[in-house]
Amino acid sequence: MGIREDLLKLAVEIGPRGACTPAEGKAARFIRNRFEDRGLKAVTEEFSCISTYSYLYMIYFSIAIACGCLSYWFPYYVAPVALLGAVAFALDLETFPLLARILPHRLSRNVTGEIPSQSGKVGLVVVAHYDSARSALSFHPQLVKGFRSSFWMMIGGVFSVAALTVANLVVRALGGQTNLWVWIATLAVSGYLLVPLVLMVHREISMDYTPGANDNASGVVTMLALMDKMSEPESRTSGVMFVATGAEEVGTVGMIEFLKAHGERVKDAMIVNLDNLGTGHLCYIDREGMLLRHRADPVLLWLAGKVTEKKQFPIWRSGYRLLSTDATPALARGYRAMSVMAFDDEGLLPNWHWETDTVDKIDMENLEIARGFLWNLARKIDLP
Repeated sequence: MGIREDLLKLAVEIGPRGACTPAEGKAARFIRNRFEDRGLKAVTEEFSCISTYSYLYMIYFSIAIACGCLSYWFPYYVAPVALLGAVAFALDLETFPLLARILPHRLSRNVTGEIPSQSGKVGLVVVAHYDSARSALSFHPQLVKGFRSSFWMMIGGVFSVAALTVANLVVRALGGQTNLWVWIATLAVSGYLLVPLVLMVHREISMDYTPGANDNASGVVTMLALMDKMSEPESRTSGVMFVATGAEEVGTVGMIEFLKAHGERVKDAMIVNLDNLGTGHLCYIDREGMLLRHRADPVLLWLAGKVTEKKQFPIWRSGYRLLSTDATPALARGYRAMSVMAFDDEGLLPNWHWETDTVDKIDMENLEIARGFLWNLARKIDLP
């Protein structure tokens, strides 16, 4: 099969592939069949996880709002709860989930295909998530331009409530009573958090999963095209693992689970994540992360720069500081990783998490360029 045929299969025939849904399972079987057809060692690895991040964020926002409202009367009880909620929220943003472990779980899976080396070592891991996101009003085409600001205000709101409740606790401990103005400031911040809370509720009640042509069938089909090239007899490349991750859209869970299972094998490998490649300006990402800034592996960045310079690929170096990608948990855990993505003129992902993320919006030339870039990048890596 070719790139276009794979794309139509995932984004049209299978269609929306929400985490832990039957359609996600169907996509996993298709990808595994593609791996096996090319003679790769294919494995499907199941894991359990939450099926949406909405409920998780509802809990964080509700804790912050309740703590803000009650902090005037019960600072000794409220401040520790608000602080613990903020810490758990920060860990979630950094791909180290705590609260998600106790929420209801459903089944998802990763699919790996490997061209093994004689030594068994892995030199290159190519990753792309195959699930698609549920829409939300914050991704509406007329609102998404302000997503960066609203997202950081949401994060700041949770942390500010924790800081203000602790401040009122200190005031109460030193002066014998809480400060009214600090409490009013806490209420104001808590009131703002009602906005994302309502958006999360609306998301679960009214919004559907996207077709996911760009996010991220485009990354999967580019990975499969690279796999086709690397598995040909005349260009067979060993020591390479291809990973299609599930449940990325609910907290990069598939990648976290992959690293738990294979972390020791891939600790020295180069990990290249493919995400949203189908529309816009192709870029290799030098830094990413929702909270902390994680710098991509310097060797991968240097090699990517050399490849684009030598081959004159229309690919640029850029940063990405919105939601996490499958490279984020790898970088946060000290692995050597880098993402490849594509952005519009305003630095956003085209048709991001919206119903317009359809096959007709995909620029097939983008995918061919990305495949060529990855093939040349792989040839620069010292594979076993």
